[in-house]
Amino acid sequence: MIITLHAAQRFLERVMKKNEYTTDELMFARNYLAKVFKDFIPNSFAKSFALPGFEKQFYVIHKANSIITIIPKNEEN
Repeated sequence: MIITLHAAQRFLERVMKKNEYTTDELMFARNYLAKVFKDFIPNSFAKSFALPGFEKQFYVIHKANSIITIIPKNEEN
């Protein structure tokens, strides 16, 4: 599973509520998400699903074996 930098940024901004972060924090977030989705097997080309550990608050947008972004549930289409 590929974790985009955009997804890592959105994780820090939206989930961790950080407005400013270092490159190290960005890489930590990307590595954290990679571990969370290590055993994830996509069952479709594009899909949204709940972020593990934050199921009631956030969705993950997945497309073509990549985590694209993370959005709050109240911003879903």
